[in-house]
Amino acid sequence: MPMTQIIHALLLPPALLCWMGLLALLLAWRGWRISATAVALLAIVLNYALATPVGAYAISHPLEQRVSALNDLAQIPSAGYQAIVVLGGGRYDAAPEFAGADVMSSEMLTRLRYAARVERATKLPILVTGGSPLGKADDEASLMAQSLLEDFRVPVRWQERLSRTTEENAELSWAMLSPLGIKRIVLVSHASHLPRAQALFEHVGFQVLAAPTGFTTEGAECRPIICYTPQHSSLLETRRALHEWLGLARDALVVH
Repeated sequence: MPMTQIIHALLLPPALLCWMGLLALLLAWRGWRISATAVALLAIVLNYALATPVGAYAISHPLEQRVSALNDLAQIPSAGYQAIVVLGGGRYDAAPEFAGADVMSSEMLTRLRYAARVERATKLPILVTGGSPLGKADDEASLMAQSLLEDFRVPVRWQERLSRTTEENAELSWAMLSPLGIKRIVLVSHASHLPRAQALFEHVGFQVLAAPTGFTTEGAECRPIICYTPQHSSLLETRRALHEWLGLARDALVVH
């Protein structure tokens, strides 16, 4: 597992909130009860806020507003774009209803559904990129290609099967496409992921049109009883956005 994934696993909720709870217990054991109470209350408030739609929206929207939803897909080929690149990002392990095989996660199906929509509107060839960061037998690119063909009837031209990070997605996709003269791409991923992904793909040499999907929308306009009620889906959206904020901070430190 790449070190960045280990760091993110420790720093993202819910693990971060667990560490804060342990810190509160340690402070209480040492007799610093005011500090322990403050840390415990902060952990409780964060746990509640990060799991609400309004909290998820507050963290995700500043990222997502950096990219715009595409409205006229049919005009993409005439703008000179040559291929669609779809970024991997998760699997559903040992799915019983698929005879125990690994298949795409629900989040990845969101990306694949939109990639299929872009492909049908543009007729551009698709590259899927994603290895096996956790050492699974099947790489994500193979699973993505299988899902696109079987679930959406969309063929995949290229499969990049070795990358473990978004940076490697960019580098290895460039190594496959640039010798073919393909440098202008449509990049499909979640809206919160694309600001960082687009920068990495442009850094290696691509000209990128971001094709975002999976926007965080529920917290923008909803009834208070919904907006301020903790939900599992909101915590997942918060975690995904915080992952990207950490990635952007890391990339800024590396560059500078």
